[in-house]
Amino acid sequence: MGIKIPVIEGGFGEEYKVVTAQTIAEIHSKELKDINKNINRLISKERLKENVDYIDLFSDESLKVTAGNLGLVTSNGQKSAYILSERGYTKLIKYMDDDKSWDVMEEFVDSYFELRQV
Repeated sequence: MGIKIPVIEGGFGEEYKVVTAQTIAEIHSKELKDINKNINRLISKERLKENVDYIDLFSDESLKVTAGNLGLVTSNGQKSAYILSERGYTKLIKYMDDDKSWDVMEEFVDSYFELRQV
């Protein structure tokens, strides 16, 4: 996709990869605040399940340290730092429902989540 996507594993289980909201914003050429708004809307509609589809790394002080270590803290006023599972990211793409999102989903799922550690 022309974007270097960091491989982050854990959170949803030792062998599961995750994607950050920040990376999603880069992939879709959108502002992080817009991605977070979409995630928050899906959470409020109970479409995303905590610890299954998403984890807010700001929900716990020890996780907030992890967010800092991953470079996900972008400002002092930041309220969340989301990571999404493959399932959560797929739901977000469905919600976004534009041509770019569908193109990205196909390539992203094929190239990111299907990779195995060497």
